[in-house]
Amino acid sequence: MNLKYLFKTGILMLSMGLIVSCSDDDDDLGPGDPDAQTYETQVYLTDSPVDNAEVQGVFVTVASVMINGQAVEGFEKTTIEVSSLHSGQTELLGSLDLESGTTSDITLVLDNETDASGEAPGNYVLTTGGEKSTLVSGSNELSLSDNVEIHESNDNEVVLDFDLRKAVVTDESGEYSFASDSRLTSSIRAVNSIETGAITGNVSDFGSASADAYVVYAYEAGTYGESETSADDEGLRFANAVNSTVVAEANGDFELHFIEEGDYELHFASYEDTDADGQLEFKGELEAVTAADVDTDLLDLSVDANTELSLEVVIIGLLNL
Repeated sequence: MNLKYLFKTGILMLSMGLIVSCSDDDDDLGPGDPDAQTYETQVYLTDSPVDNAEVQGVFVTVASVMINGQAVEGFEKTTIEVSSLHSGQTELLGSLDLESGTTSDITLVLDNETDASGEAPGNYVLTTGGEKSTLVSGSNELSLSDNVEIHESNDNEVVLDFDLRKAVVTDESGEYSFASDSRLTSSIRAVNSIETGAITGNVSDFGSASADAYVVYAYEAGTYGESETSADDEGLRFANAVNSTVVAEANGDFELHFIEEGDYELHFASYEDTDADGQLEFKGELEAVTAADVDTDLLDLSVDANTELSLEVVIIGLLNL
């Protein structure tokens, strides 16, 4: 037996095994690998409207947007009237190439000092009287709590849903400010639009529940409790709603967009300007049902991705009266 030949052959086979092993490892590239497959992902901003008649607009200056530590390409500091981006309207912030999988972090950087034109302040509420009320965040870097799944597709759209009802608060004197850093951060949802649907509807009859404004709140199934109607330490009611919108005064329509696939319940509330100061005060929660010819429970709704759930709603009156 030629031992030298066997020894050389064994080394050759071992080397080939290592090459094959390395090749297999390359097929399972880790996050951030420069050779990993990436997919173009659009990044948008949208808004859940503020339920305050005195607010004409809310302007926010975004200095940077980063996902997985990577800045959105082509983005320049911009001032956006966030309050105008409701009912499914969005503003494109830019795009970037991302690997498939769950994002590790999403950061929105605000400029507290100046807007995109270099004028102070960077963020503010514009009232119907034409006055600017400065909004300042404790930290200008908002690290969002949501992680978004990026699919093996070039149709990914990361939507940052800025819930102004939660983000902007007023004190007893009526002055506006950003909420606490934790509340401000949690007021921004991050979703991939290809995993979301919409709930739209029309309130055809308000019954005897007359009010200056009606708001519909969407909750994940089973997360609503009576305490939601009470104001928390920052004055916010319905704090755990994932989305909300004002029912249109003109025709009774409402739209809730970018709702992640799952089970939900809707709750309605009425508001009035009881002291004529331009700000709406909570009047009460409303008893609402779907129209008689539609067998749909507003407390048991299922939302599918890329679909629109349409509802016809009738208001019976105020609850607990």
